[in-house]
Amino acid sequence: MSEIGIKESENKIYGYDEELWYLVLRSQNKTGERDIGAIDRYLRTHSPGKEILDLGCGTGRISNMLAGMGYSVTGMDLSSRCIGEAKRLAQELGVSKNVTYIVGDYRELGPVSGKKFDAALCILAPAWKSIDEATSVFGNLALHMRDGAILLLRETVKERFLASLSAAPSVQSWFRVAGDILCLHAWHYYCMESRVTTTKEFYRRRGKDFEYIARVEQEYVLRSIADYSAALERAGWDVVEIANESVDLLEPEKYNDPWWLFSALIVAKLGGRRA
Repeated sequence: MSEIGIKESENKIYGYDEELWYLVLRSQNKTGERDIGAIDRYLRTHSPGKEILDLGCGTGRISNMLAGMGYSVTGMDLSSRCIGEAKRLAQELGVSKNVTYIVGDYRELGPVSGKKFDAALCILAPAWKSIDEATSVFGNLALHMRDGAILLLRETVKERFLASLSAAPSVQSWFRVAGDILCLHAWHYYCMESRVTTTKEFYRRRGKDFEYIARVEQEYVLRSIADYSAALERAGWDVVEIANESVDLLEPEKYNDPWWLFSALIVAKLGGRRA
C-alpha cells in the first residue's frame, strides 16, 4: 500500500496503517447516531442487564452513546490511536464514568477476564479469517457472558450482497465522503468461490480539493446467514432474530456505505450450552 501524507508504520490494523485506520474510523464517528436506536431497542428487549462489551469499538461511536444512555460499557479495540480518541470523546461528552476503554484483541479477551457481561456488540468489526475461527471467537465470548446474555452481530452476508447486486449491479462501485475523508470503493464478486476482492482509495480534503492518501486492496469470502447461525449455535448461542433493516438511500450521509447495505444484524442469546 503506497501512501502520501501518512507516515508508514509497522502497526497494521486489518491491512491498514494504524494512522489511516484511525482517520477512517474517526471520519465515521457520527454514524453512531444512525445505529444507536436499533441497538438500544434490541438491548432493552433481550438483554438481562446493562453491562455491555463493545468488540472492535473503534473511536467509540457506539460505546459513548450507550454510556450516555446509562449503560455501563467496556469498549475494546486493537488500535491504541482509536482508543485514545474514544477516551477523549467520552471526556468531552461527559460520559467517562460509564465507559471503560481497553486496547486489545477481542479474539482473546484476556483484558476482561473475571468480568461478566449482559450483552456484546460486534458491529461490522470481524476479526476472524474463517468460519471456524468465528466459532472459536463466539465460544470464547460466551465464557465472559452471563446466562441469558445477548450478542448483536452485524456482518456482511452473502444474501444481502447478492440481493443488492441483483437490484443494482452498480453497487460494486461506491464512494463515501465522511468528514474530511473521501473513500472510493470498487468491489468484484467471484460467484463460484463466493469471494469478493475490493480496492479502496482514500483522499483527504485540502481546501476545495482532495489529496490522495492511500490505496488498500483486500479479499473476503462472503459467508451466509446460515453459516453464522451455525457457528453461533456450535458456540452455545441461540439465534433469536435476523434483522434486515431497510436502507434509505435518500439519506446518503447515513447509508452511503457498502458495508451497511450488504450486512444483516444477527441477534443471538446465550443458552445453557458452552462450546
